[in-house]
Amino acid sequence: MPTPLFEFFEVVAEELSAAQLKVITHGDLQTNEADSPLLAALMKELKTLSMEDTVRGAVKKLESHFKAKGAKLPFEYLPDMGRFTAVDSEFLSFVNEMRGIRTIGKRSRDFECRVAHRIGIRTTGSIHRVGHPRDRKKKKVEFNKYLNTLGFSRPVLLGMEKDGGFDILWLLPLGTVPHRPIVSVQCKNGEFNMDAADTSVGAASRSFSQHGGLQPGVHVPCVLFNDYIRSEILTRKQLNFVPLGLSDLAAIAPPISVKLI
Repeated sequence: MPTPLFEFFEVVAEELSAAQLKVITHGDLQTNEADSPLLAALMKELKTLSMEDTVRGAVKKLESHFKAKGAKLPFEYLPDMGRFTAVDSEFLSFVNEMRGIRTIGKRSRDFECRVAHRIGIRTTGSIHRVGHPRDRKKKKVEFNKYLNTLGFSRPVLLGMEKDGGFDILWLLPLGTVPHRPIVSVQCKNGEFNMDAADTSVGAASRSFSQHGGLQPGVHVPCVLFNDYIRSEILTRKQLNFVPLGLSDLAAIAPPISVKLI
């Protein structure tokens, strides 16, 4: 379960998925559990005393969170009217959909496919969803042949492997195959979990050793959770992967900046 702040965000996303404009009331901020209202939990987290101050403070914290991700908050809030307005309806609908399938194992494939499309909206280059199960390239020889076009000179699938630890491969718009940099994105349809991330990264790293133009360790491994990544849940130790969450898939706000110093 996300923290009260992001549970609040998902309530707003749900409401704005159904209507472009919405006034959020006290009743909208109730969880399904009668003894655990979201408003009370959010007030405790933000140390506020009224619903108005709580919602205003939550929106301010969400604005800072999305700004740190290089994106804008996907809705606007008018405190005097208590009115929320969708700014990025597509992303809000995506968040609402992901909320509905979180931790459902049989929906992991759907999570991967939707994430692949969102990465394509935020980035440039080419996105390849290669996880299992696949609609195409189901046989090992077909899969290995396809990865060969991405720079893997040796077979990735060996033995009983289904996808070699790969979910999504993002080829950056630089260089030429097999010397074109690759970002691998492992998808976890659940909350942030270090052990799950370490297991995924290990499998993907072994498969990347089959690449023909880039040394192991040169690619960028990422693990994306159906969650929201913020500094307080991360270890201070170095990580061998980039932790990502749903807010990392929001449309990028300004064009990329170029600074000459």
